[in-house]
Amino acid sequence: MDTTKRAFAAVVLFAATIAKPLLAQELPSNAKKYAPMPWHLVDTWWDIGKEQVFESLAVEVTISDDVPASVNLYIAPIGLGHLDKTPFYGGIQTQSDGNTRSDPKLRRIGPGLLFSMWNERKVEAIRPAMGGYFQSSGHEGDFVSARRPYQWTKGKYTYRLCRMDREVVDGEARTWVGAFVYSHEKDENIFVGALRFKGEKLLLQRKVANFVEIYGAARPVADIPKLAITFGSPVVNGVLVKGATAEAVYPLGVPDVAETEVKDGGLLITLGEERTVRPKRRVKLLVEP
Repeated sequence: MDTTKRAFAAVVLFAATIAKPLLAQELPSNAKKYAPMPWHLVDTWWDIGKEQVFESLAVEVTISDDVPASVNLYIAPIGLGHLDKTPFYGGIQTQSDGNTRSDPKLRRIGPGLLFSMWNERKVEAIRPAMGGYFQSSGHEGDFVSARRPYQWTKGKYTYRLCRMDREVVDGEARTWVGAFVYSHEKDENIFVGALRFKGEKLLLQRKVANFVEIYGAARPVADIPKLAITFGSPVVNGVLVKGATAEAVYPLGVPDVAETEVKDGGLLITLGEERTVRPKRRVKLLVEP
C-alpha cells in the first residue's frame, strides 16, 4: 500500500474511533448492511499537475443548508494532502472533540474546525488557537491535531493553509503551518491552529483530496441530510490551479447517496436518495487542456 493510500486509510480509521464514546442507535431489523462507520460518501481527488514549493493552499467550500448537530457530518475541503512525505487533512465537523494541556481528558466540543497531521505525537508540535483544543494519539498511527469550536452554518467558506515561522528542533529544520477558515457571509477569519512540519522548503505533492463523511454511531440512511456541497478548485500560493484534473471515487460498502458533477470550475456534490446502480466507482470529472 503506498503512502497516500495508507494516509487516507488512517483518516478513515481515526474517524472511526470518534464513534466509540457515542451511543449506538437501534437500526431496523431489515436495514441494509454496510461497512463499519465512518462512511466516506465520496472522495474527490484533484491532480494539480506537479509538486510545488509550498507557501499556501486554499479550497473554497459552499454548504447549501444548515446541518443538524445530531448528524455527524465531516466536510473536508482538504481531505488529504502531503507536504513532502507528511500527510495532512482538515475541515468542518458538526461534532468534534479535543483536550487542552491543563485538562487532558478528551471531551466533546460541538461544531468545530480541524487541522490534522500524521507521523507526529509531540504536543509541542501543536499550536491551538486561543480557547482552542488539540489531540495527540497513536491508536491508529501517530497524529496530532488542532481543533476549534465554531458554530458554522450554511454558506461559503475558504479553508486555507499558510506557511508560518520556522525553527530548529534537535538540529533539524521545522516549519509551522497554520490553518484558517474564512466565512464569506460573516467576513471573519478564524484561526484553527498550527502544526509543525518536518523540513524547511516544503513541497506540496500533486494529489489533493476532498471528502464528505458520515461518522459516529450507525444510524438510518434516511438520516443523512439532503445537501449540496461545492468544492472549488485548489488555489496554490495564491494562484488558481489551471489544467487540473479531478476524479470522484465512490467507496463500496457505504450508502450510495452522493452524486458529483462539474459546476463553474468546481465540484458540486449532492447528497440525496440512495442509488441502486452505479456502473463506475471511479469517475473522471474534469480534464482541462
